[in-house]
Amino acid sequence: MKILNNYVKSFSALSDEFRLKLLLYLYVNDERCVCHICDFFDIGQSSISYHLKILTDADIIHKRKVAVWNYYSINKSSKIYPILINIFKNINKGEWRDNVSNE
Repeated sequence: MKILNNYVKSFSALSDEFRLKLLLYLYVNDERCVCHICDFFDIGQSSISYHLKILTDADIIHKRKVAVWNYYSINKSSKIYPILINIFKNINKGEWRDNVSNE
C-alpha cells in the first residue's frame, strides 16, 4: 500500500533524535542555510547533509539551492506537518529557545 509506505518513510525519518532537533531548529528559525545549521550544531557538513537528505527524501523538509549553498525549511504541506506541530507546540518555548534558537 503506497500510503503506508509513505508513512513508513516519514516515521523512519522522524525516529532519530538528532533529526527531530534539526526539525525543531528549522521550526523555530524558519529557513536556514546548511552552513548556519552546521555552525549551530557544531557538526560537520557531511553529517548534517546526511540527516537533511533523509528528511528531504521523506518530503518533511524543502531544499532550496542558491549558488553553492542549500537552504532548508519545513515542508508545511507535508502530511507529517500537523504531527510535528503537535509535538513542537507541547515543548516549553523557553526550552526550545535555549536549545535551538540562534537568536
